[in-house]
Amino acid sequence: MTAAFSGFASANEKTAAANTGPDDAGQVAFNTHCRNCHSVKPDDNRLGPTLHNIFGAPAGQAKDFANYSGSLTSEITWDEATLDKFISDPKSIASNTTMTPFAGIQDAEQRKLIIDYLKAQRKES
Repeated sequence: MTAAFSGFASANEKTAAANTGPDDAGQVAFNTHCRNCHSVKPDDNRLGPTLHNIFGAPAGQAKDFANYSGSLTSEITWDEATLDKFISDPKSIASNTTMTPFAGIQDAEQRKLIIDYLKAQRKES
């Protein structure tokens, strides 16, 4: 099982993130755990929806992406707490998530790096 799906960053991935600037560390964490299915480019939906402008947005609203889990509704807003909980355990937010075999990221530092990186993507738009 790869690190992208195991939910655990290898020692090499943590070292790579530690040896970069804060923005780069977030990109490394995103690329390690999320990039197989998601992009941060506007309108670049893949297996999963683009995560561009996700921070502060309602769930299930990416333009031209229709393959959302039924439990991801616009009543959910992607703030720090919700993203952290979802990235830790997607089923805690969306019980019927289609994000498999992704089981979540247990490392709180990696989750924070990803969330900060997603916030920065919003600022750049």
